[in-house]
Amino acid sequence: MASVISRSAARTLQVRLYSAAARQETRESSAPLLSQAPKVTKLPNGLTVASIENYSPVSRVALVANAGSRFEDADNLGVTHCLRVASGLTTQNSSAFNITRSVEQAGAEYSCSSTREYMFYKVDCLRDNLDLVTNTLVQATTAPAFRPWELSEVQDYLRLDLATLKAQPNVWTYDLLHQAAFRDTLGRSLYAPDFMLGKYSTEQLLHFMKTYFSTGRLALVGVGVDHDDLLAQAKQFTPFASAAIANDKAKYSGGEIRVDNGGDLTYAAVAVEGPSLAGKDLLHAAVLQNVMGMGPSIKYSQGSGTSRLVQAVTKATTQPFAVSCINANYTDNGLFGFFAVSQAREIEKVLRAAFNQFVSITKSGVEEKDVARAKQQLKAQISMYRECGDALLHDLGEQALGSEEILTTADLFKYVDSINTSDVSSVAKKLVNGKPSMAAVGNLSRTPYLDSLIQ
Repeated sequence: MASVISRSAARTLQVRLYSAAARQETRESSAPLLSQAPKVTKLPNGLTVASIENYSPVSRVALVANAGSRFEDADNLGVTHCLRVASGLTTQNSSAFNITRSVEQAGAEYSCSSTREYMFYKVDCLRDNLDLVTNTLVQATTAPAFRPWELSEVQDYLRLDLATLKAQPNVWTYDLLHQAAFRDTLGRSLYAPDFMLGKYSTEQLLHFMKTYFSTGRLALVGVGVDHDDLLAQAKQFTPFASAAIANDKAKYSGGEIRVDNGGDLTYAAVAVEGPSLAGKDLLHAAVLQNVMGMGPSIKYSQGSGTSRLVQAVTKATTQPFAVSCINANYTDNGLFGFFAVSQAREIEKVLRAAFNQFVSITKSGVEEKDVARAKQQLKAQISMYRECGDALLHDLGEQALGSEEILTTADLFKYVDSINTSDVSSVAKKLVNGKPSMAAVGNLSRTPYLDSLIQ
């Protein structure tokens, strides 16, 4: 009987000791893990490695190539569109089935996206499975095969993407605005033209990759990953030999593109040459964008409380509309202007009111209270953007290849705080007085041409 009591007491004591140890471990493990500063390393193989360790349970890793649509020419238009759709095809060492099975067994997600300047081959996975899925990026970017029979099937997806684009006139208008403003380089569309469908060949895709996925044009970036672990993975990559190519500077030309395809609505965008990512006016333009208005901050509201564009257009029409300031920045140029959509019969009123509002700030400037509010909005936008793992990964990749340093959120806040009202007014006058470009899609029966709009 005594032994039973002793054993019971011993178990109770043991449970208490374990419980106390668990509480102590919990207290020790509850100490906050602070995000580390970005780290950048350039390897002998020509690969730039950049990482941000934020202790996320999910690691996001991307192989970024300075190989966006701006590097296409007249002979291979749309090749980057074809490449991103073909990113999961058979490589020299793995079949498409094996790539799919490996990614799924690791519980990972593999995707490819592109901008006008960069291509992103990205993997999201649990931290412990990073070494299992990095090989997917290696195979896709350094050992592609592009077998003809697989390419013929892939190009059906290009047709689907084009159909989707034309069903989204807001996206289509934004794409056409770049074509009107720059013609080539940044004017190259993110989508393949109709006349190129079915014509992409193995040799064409391989030539583009060997030219632009080469030494000095690639970066391996990661968010939620230890830098030393990422360096170990980076050593698996062998970029193609550097090719002697000259990057053409994006030259703003200005122009107008109109696609009249009927319907009830009209989508239009008007812009002038804006600051580049390296321009000293970059953040000043971002503050000005918030002064003019970027759409409502409250769902289903008009956003007329602070948006100068909305306030101006509201006085011109009582019909539904949407208007927002746009600010697109690239390594060597940019666009600044506005986007509007309304019923076809009201679009002229909307466009003239919005355009005149831009003209008015060149005369009256901007008010200090508007700049103060816009600076707070910009800092909030920067913070919210960088809270998203995918957005942070893309930003890290672009900075690793496009600049000499990685700017943190705190760095950007310091720049924003240093902006004053006179700076924003000066930038407004400089931008708005530039040569405008315009793109319009939809029912254009009442849409004014650019030359009549700016009179």
